[in-house]
Amino acid sequence: MKRTPLAWKNLTHEYRRLLLAVGGIGFAVMLMFMQLGFRGALLESTVQLPSLFNADLVIVSKTKFTILIRETFARQILYQARSCPGVDKAFPLYVETQQSSWFLPRVTEHSLPIRTLAFNPREPVLLIPEVLSNSRKLLETDSLLFDRKSKPDYGNPVAGETAYLADHRVRVAGTFSLGTDFATDATVIVSDRTYAEFFFPPNSGDEALAQVDIGLVTLERGADPKRVKARLEEMLPDNVRVRTKAEYIASEQDFWNRSTPVGYVFGFGMVLGFVVGVIICYQVLYSDVSDHLPEYATLKAMGYRARYFAGLIMQESFILSILGFIPALLASELMYLGLATITGLPLNLSWTRAISVLFLAVCMCAVSGLLTLRRLLAADPAELFR
Repeated sequence: MKRTPLAWKNLTHEYRRLLLAVGGIGFAVMLMFMQLGFRGALLESTVQLPSLFNADLVIVSKTKFTILIRETFARQILYQARSCPGVDKAFPLYVETQQSSWFLPRVTEHSLPIRTLAFNPREPVLLIPEVLSNSRKLLETDSLLFDRKSKPDYGNPVAGETAYLADHRVRVAGTFSLGTDFATDATVIVSDRTYAEFFFPPNSGDEALAQVDIGLVTLERGADPKRVKARLEEMLPDNVRVRTKAEYIASEQDFWNRSTPVGYVFGFGMVLGFVVGVIICYQVLYSDVSDHLPEYATLKAMGYRARYFAGLIMQESFILSILGFIPALLASELMYLGLATITGLPLNLSWTRAISVLFLAVCMCAVSGLLTLRRLLAADPAELFR
């Protein structure tokens, strides 16, 4: 405690330079925060809907590698699944994105693409409180539930208001809370009968519901999901795939993270932020060493060893990382809140993410310190006489 805090004194002897350094490092840290936030929003938003499935097991077509792809299977397969020991119920869920459009006369100037979910209102398919309490209203002809977390462009219809879904007049029976993702700006829920009427030729009847997008299977109390899954895989046709709910969610996240360029872009952005931070911090430390080279040479002539100089530079790099992290944390929180409001994406600054970025910031500045240390160790006492 009695030693002179040389690392702190070196950084604070010119406050203007320190502020510029903290600003540059803070910008790099904020860049990492934003890239991690976008990546997290991507992975979280894509599984908002699957996480609300009332299901222990999920059945999809074998060619359906993501929920966005329209690949169906015969509804008859769900009847087969219901006969499997351990299975309680099996619900069909229909997802329409290609023909589905939304028009709200008082807000929208033209039709907008929208995701339509459909199921039997008498069955508890989605674990959304508002949907469970208002699903019976969907039994009424041409009625729907609207996701109030949809983008503002779609308006904010209230119960009883009239709109148009796929060029059919509908009445908003209520709202629910789900949210957007990178492929979906808005969502509505209709009954399976309304779905058949709106998106299939007239008088299609049950034929329109014969092909299912997603099958949701609930199990009897005490049944082992893995064992029931194995039984279903044995008895069901080869053109479908059975997954546990957790496996299905993981596969959706893996698809967006590994099979699309979006995941790689955010990963590259985080690496870029790290590199930018290393360069900025290196310039700050290198300038400090160059400006005080005679003083360092004097300390070297007095007998201070390389270990002391290494500790000094690493202290400076650690201080810079903390000073840059604090304003970046506050700025990122504000940007998260603003972007979440505008886009509807789940941008949340968790403690886990904050600690991860702090660790990256410390490592970033430590790398800069190690690069600068070479210059300092090369200081020669002869510098005193130049």
